Amino acid sequence: MASVPSPYQTHVPLPSHPDEKSPIAEPQIFVVPIHIVTHASQLPAEFLEPSSERQIVIGFDCEGADLCRHGALCIMQLAFPDAIYLVDAIQGGEMLIKACKPALESSYITKVIHDCKRDSEALYFQFGIKLNNVVDTQIAYSLIEEQEGRARSSDDYISFVGLLADPRYCGIIF
Repeated sequence: MASVPSPYQTHVPLPSHPDEKSPIAEPQIFVVPIHIVTHASQLPAEFLEPSSERQIVIGFDCEGADLCRHGALCIMQLAFPDAIYLVDAIQGGEMLIKACKPALESSYITKVIHDCKRDSEALYFQFGIKLNNVVDTQIAYSLIEEQEGRARSSDDYISFVGLLADPRYCGIIF
């Protein structure tokens, strides 16, 4: 992955499974490096060169100013099992985001995101990127709620933090 050790890191809580003795599972905490990316060479090769032999799953999100077709994409977050990459779209510019296009459009890389509508809109209209192989946890939550017969309205929304805190899913309290 990145050749230079990252000066940044974060603690990522991951749910563990309860054992027979304790019905409540305590989340495990993992330390993960954070890399600030301003050039494509700082990204993992398996991301930049998607391959059917190396299919991967990543967490994905975009942040920006009024993020949509006319807003400004500022940061693209890529979460791998062993590192987090913050792709700086401001400093890296269009060249950096376009270098990510094969990965973002690849069927070999599964992108897990919560509520990707605005992210997808910004990437498509600003950079011509058509997201492919996306798992939207907001949509998945809505479908599960519907399949379980829970009444919902068209404006129902659960935040990502709310979804993670729901004991039916992760049950992680921040």
